[in-house]
Amino acid sequence: MLLAHTQRTACRPAVSMISEAEQQGRLTPGATLIEATSGNTGIALAMAAAIKGYKIKLIMPADQSEERKSAMAAFGAELISVPSSSDGGGMEAARDLAAIMQAEGLGIVLDQFGNLANPLAHYKGTGPEVWRQTKGQVTHFVSSMGTTGTIMGTSRYLKEQNPDVRIVGLQPKEGSAIAGIRRWPKEYLPTIFQEERVDETMDISQREAEGTMRALARVEGIFAGPSSGGAISAALRLSANLQNATIVAIVCDRGDRYLSTGVFSQKAAASDPQPCGVEDYPSAVARLLSFPAPHFVVFTADKDAKTGQPWCPDCARALPGVLRQVTEAGGTLLEVEVGPRQVWKAADHPFRRDKHIQLTGIPSLVKYTDTGLGVRLSSQLETAKTPAEAEAIAKQFISDAAQNRSSNSKHTL
Repeated sequence: MLLAHTQRTACRPAVSMISEAEQQGRLTPGATLIEATSGNTGIALAMAAAIKGYKIKLIMPADQSEERKSAMAAFGAELISVPSSSDGGGMEAARDLAAIMQAEGLGIVLDQFGNLANPLAHYKGTGPEVWRQTKGQVTHFVSSMGTTGTIMGTSRYLKEQNPDVRIVGLQPKEGSAIAGIRRWPKEYLPTIFQEERVDETMDISQREAEGTMRALARVEGIFAGPSSGGAISAALRLSANLQNATIVAIVCDRGDRYLSTGVFSQKAAASDPQPCGVEDYPSAVARLLSFPAPHFVVFTADKDAKTGQPWCPDCARALPGVLRQVTEAGGTLLEVEVGPRQVWKAADHPFRRDKHIQLTGIPSLVKYTDTGLGVRLSSQLETAKTPAEAEAIAKQFISDAAQNRSSNSKHTL
């Protein structure tokens, strides 16, 4: 898996849109630009406007990070705030206000969501760069979708070189908020977006994106933002089911622009690793080795929304003791929920079919090393009559398994 780590994904379309507007005669000396933005492209536009001598007004939701606001202001941009999505505003409100201001003659909107110069910059720049650096071996291209300019332009170029290259876009899971990417309502879907250029769309939760983002910094030394964490999460999901693939994922935002939000704080990191489900298991287990050893995975039933207890009585008996014993051993436990009862009981459950997991029962406690899942404890936990008995069994298993720790100290996602 290759990581394309670059700020050029924002700078390229900013320069492209300004240059095209100049060529068309829309921008003349002394002109004022207006743009709705959530961050990266806005910063690039502010920088380009400063170089070109244009004034710029940037409209953004109130909940965007202070670092991004400060970066725009540093380039001389005038910042205009609209309510956040949770207060009925968001990027939709920012785009609406930009259109109103242009209609009132207050400036010119470049409209990164509808400006063909945006994807054209990636068709001319990002696409050829990916193709050249992979020597034409790229099989999958993964990109977060905000304006969709990156994925549209890059997809167009890569598909022209090899129609079999698979293009994967990602958007926030319903109810999740991930800075830099959006799940657009139909009426606000960027007009540059062409559905046929994306082969697959993945939904990524905020929790998964931010967990992977923190692991990128801790394991790889890549200080990136939430949308990059989402892209790498999607790439890890793909890699779990592929062989001999060259997956390129775009790391398009910087972590230092999110420090004030607390996503890199000790408090946030202390919540990792968080329980995961079937979909986000590949990225969650890839992050596990970045935490203190010994490492264990426990496959268990989903928790009931009302009681907070697993629907499986055996899991409810065993889980507290397992967590306590892994903690006492100084290790890390990843809790993996297999789904509701009817999902788990199905013969084609992904964890039953996966040759690396081959799960036959829950609860199941498995030692995890840099070579993957290892020794496991299942039937004894299932048949334990009391929580104390289950904990005693888990304690002995964890003690035995911990004696055989991996000697590798460096792990990669």
